[in-house]
Amino acid sequence: RIGERVCSNVTYRNGCNENNINDYFRDTFSLMGYSEVKDQTRHGVSAIGSDAGEVDILITKESKEVAIFEGLKLDSVNTSYIDTHINKAVINYNALGTATFIVAYVTSASFEGFWERYTAHLRSIHFPLQVKQALDIKPNVNAAIRIAEMILSRDGFDFPVYYVALNLN
Repeated sequence: RIGERVCSNVTYRNGCNENNINDYFRDTFSLMGYSEVKDQTRHGVSAIGSDAGEVDILITKESKEVAIFEGLKLDSVNTSYIDTHINKAVINYNALGTATFIVAYVTSASFEGFWERYTAHLRSIHFPLQVKQALDIKPNVNAAIRIAEMILSRDGFDFPVYYVALNLN
């Protein structure tokens, strides 16, 4: 529902930066009753491994992690940028095997073309974790949102990774 609102709101179109969109998600999660929403929390390990990382949004319930949210703004399938964000969220920040949401704010001229190239890239990623369920493309929920999911396993504990693309063009 939050993704639908973002796609329908001109405020979050091309000119809006990634952090502002993340802030909208953070604030809206709080309004939806998620009372433990943490923004830019020092968590896990940074991308270079020298310090704690900063997860975009961490949702907890009764002091237990329930979701990691990593947003990234894309106008094309920039594989190194995508891989950096996925590795941070899935590997560096996620020692517990928490459900992870990788949410792409897409400003590409062709959303469908972007989604095809993006999912092709996602299928090519070699994770240092066991892949329990390969990338599964979900039926389109509407014209502006695409969803795929996979299940990874960390030390015998399975957790989902959801890839969401929002058309902000």
